[in-house]
Amino acid sequence: MCDAHLRGPSGIITSPNFPIQYDNNAHCVWIITALNPAKVGREPGNINCNKENKEGLSVETQSLRLRNRSCLLGNSKDNGCCVPNPVRGTGLQVIKLAFEEFDLERGYDTLTVGDGGQDGDQKTHTSKYISPASLTGTSVPDLIVSTNHQMWLLFQTDGSGSSLGFKASYEEIEQGSCGDPGIPAYGRREGSRFRHGDTLKFECQPAFELVGQKAITCQKNNQWSAKKPGCVCK
Repeated sequence: MCDAHLRGPSGIITSPNFPIQYDNNAHCVWIITALNPAKVGREPGNINCNKENKEGLSVETQSLRLRNRSCLLGNSKDNGCCVPNPVRGTGLQVIKLAFEEFDLERGYDTLTVGDGGQDGDQKTHTSKYISPASLTGTSVPDLIVSTNHQMWLLFQTDGSGSSLGFKASYEEIEQGSCGDPGIPAYGRREGSRFRHGDTLKFECQPAFELVGQKAITCQKNNQWSAKKPGCVCK
């Protein structure tokens, strides 16, 4: 589909006609927006209050009032009592773009990728490319991760010659994470965190054997150290 506004959590983008050759003089824009741009959590723990206050209330009474009022609103102080501030429990949701196939006429047909809600936004993203990233040729591009909750793609071709085009998958992930790799069929997974440095372990049900790595780790480039393993019948 050419020209589309897409929303997370995941999906596929291909050049027009893929896997057949794309058209000449194409101009396609895709804008991807995370379903949940930011998720806010609160730091667990007790409320620590000063024992003295204007109303002469006990610590317990102060705590109860705070829980019903300013504590839930995220205020830092109320009636002399300290309450927890909101913290980013799960953080900003960003867009992760991974290419599966890529074949464009080098130097004449391009796919440009950048941050923001419209093509041409000059914000940076966390890939090795200069933002916006202009991609061409036959080498499969590296993973691209946006720095905010939106990413745009602009596909442009000239008036002659064409190739097979591209296929890419996008996924909404937490900033500083690799996203949920899933659980293999007939298998189990130990671990439920997907941030940088987190490790997941896999095993298969009886009568099945594991194919692939038993453990994978989320790396700082937002990719898992290996693909999710599979379980096959023995």
